[in-house]
Amino acid sequence: MTMLGFYFLFAPVIALLKWIPLVGWLLGGIVAIAAAIFAFIVGGTISVLVIAIAWVFFRPLVGIPLLLVVGTSCYFIFFYQWP
Repeated sequence: MTMLGFYFLFAPVIALLKWIPLVGWLLGGIVAIAAAIFAFIVGGTISVLVIAIAWVFFRPLVGIPLLLVVGTSCYFIFFYQWP
């Protein structure tokens, strides 16, 4: 649901771009794909973070690796220099 919510944040921008004559469908499609990728990455990271925090209290051997996955994901989102 988090991923869907992040995608819906971009729905008005996608709808506005589709109003542009001749190239609106292309721009709307590109922004829709970019919004879906953004929603998947950020929403997935937040979802795994919440799950990991819950698991740390009940099964630390499962929760701690999930926190490492979240930390790695945050590193790639914020600090990794893409070529």
